[in-house]
Amino acid sequence: MAIGGDKPVWPLPTVTPKFATWSFGGGRPSGCAVGACERWHAGIDLTGAPNGALVIAPEDGILAGLDKGWTDGTKAAFLQTDSGLFLVLGGLIAGSHKEFGLTTGQRVRKGEKLGRIVGSYGMLHLETYKAEPTRKSNSRWWKDDPPPPGLLNPTSYVERMVGDKVSLLQTRQRLEALRELGHYTGDVAAPWTAAATEALKQAQAVLGVTVDGKWGPETEDAIQKALAATHPHGPGETESQDEGRPPQVARDTPSPLRIVGLVVAGAAVTGLVAAIVITRRRRALPEARHGI
Repeated sequence: MAIGGDKPVWPLPTVTPKFATWSFGGGRPSGCAVGACERWHAGIDLTGAPNGALVIAPEDGILAGLDKGWTDGTKAAFLQTDSGLFLVLGGLIAGSHKEFGLTTGQRVRKGEKLGRIVGSYGMLHLETYKAEPTRKSNSRWWKDDPPPPGLLNPTSYVERMVGDKVSLLQTRQRLEALRELGHYTGDVAAPWTAAATEALKQAQAVLGVTVDGKWGPETEDAIQKALAATHPHGPGETESQDEGRPPQVARDTPSPLRIVGLVVAGAAVTGLVAAIVITRRRRALPEARHGI
């Protein structure tokens, strides 16, 4: 798992944190037929970014590359962090770094502006690698090959970016949500068990959604609304969506029930059983076009 520096910042300060189901490290690309995939997806797509959305450095480091080839019409920036990571940030407008006077090899600080997102791409693709002398760009992960040397699962890194109170990424947070709604009475620090599944089914029945014991988008929507009704003046109503206001404004709230986006449970990667926030939109460009 990618570790990185202390409290890396969300790289899309004007975009509410959202992630795509197809983008979880090692998962098949969206719309890829079984047996027809040439490459695995090596990172996470941070979605919901409009044209010109600002991209900032998640942490301190050196710009190892700018305007690197990515997809048709987009570019990537490479950042070698002081904490020992090599970050790939794909989906940028060609030349957008020039607005901020950046050059390859330049040192940047956490939060400094790096470029802007191409609207037709609509997201920032993030890959994390261990910084090594031989690492100059990202690596393609061919379907029949093991993961590229140095490739790290970015899940924990992104989770730390948004903060553990932003979305129900952890089992404890899901259990706390179920307890808040009166469906779970066990230990919220315990792993997910059959009792938790039964509590989830009970919540689904009460909320009028499909009772399948799975934390899918329909269930997440219903739980989010139920929590909002329980806390009518909670952080979910105070976060601004205004352009230019970073989502960090509400991140330090003590409530563990703040949810952004939709949560899907049960994806297991590198030993981590996690949930990832998804969007309902489909990306415009096929995953196979991610370049190096």
